Amino acid sequence: MNLSFTLRRATLLLALTLPGFCWGFDPPPLTALVVDDGTTFDVNTVETFLTGRLVAAGYTVTTNTGVPGGSLSGYKQVWDIRYNNTTPLTGPDITAYMAYLTGGGSLFVMGENSGFITRDNSILALTTAAGGGNVTILQAANSLNLQTVVAPFTGPVSLTSITFAAIGGFSTIGNGRLVTVDANNVAGAIVFPPGTLSNAAAGTLISVLDVNFLTASTGGSQALTDNLIAYLAAPTIIPLTGPATPAPATGVLVLTGLCAAGLYFVYRNRQRPA
Repeated sequence: MNLSFTLRRATLLLALTLPGFCWGFDPPPLTALVVDDGTTFDVNTVETFLTGRLVAAGYTVTTNTGVPGGSLSGYKQVWDIRYNNTTPLTGPDITAYMAYLTGGGSLFVMGENSGFITRDNSILALTTAAGGGNVTILQAANSLNLQTVVAPFTGPVSLTSITFAAIGGFSTIGNGRLVTVDANNVAGAIVFPPGTLSNAAAGTLISVLDVNFLTASTGGSQALTDNLIAYLAAPTIIPLTGPATPAPATGVLVLTGLCAAGLYFVYRNRQRPA
């Protein structure tokens, strides 16, 4: 092996390895923040379950009682699992979450049934600040616990329905999209995908009105949790969908008859001798 070849080989190896040492090729670590209220149920049950699912998805999890000070931009996902009337979102909380959403953050905010309306109304304050449109929550009633799961939250873990423990309901969802919906078309969980929050267009916001789904005892909870984590990791645009409006049967028959008559007269004119 001559010296020239050896030098060329060494130069090639250096060119391939030096950028890795200088800049690194490893992807940034997956980080998640879980905001709890410090109570035994919140920390030992809900937070333990959620943290386990996040770790299984490859996340390093930080927990904090209340929203921590400073920027949240270092977190890939933020989960606020507080649900009590004693822990509504405060003005500073909303300010911190607005900054996070504006920067393209993925945020989950927990709500509850109609017995926790103070907490729920604070979520409405956040969605209003973010520009989520006309979002309202049932104030003295709940949706049905058995709910259909709406795509894309039907995957990557296959899931078609979930039975909540005691879920509230969104009367209107503004610019949001459905996550779960009952037989009366009342949503228990909604999402604002990228582009739907007019004051935080790069952000993604999900809210579920039942804390119990983040426990091992609720049917389908693990699958729904995993699917929410997967969506918040890579949010996609979800188009508005609705049932097609069929033309009335009588109108279709009239149009069909007119078209047939027109074709008949065209045919007769072509067959007429010159």
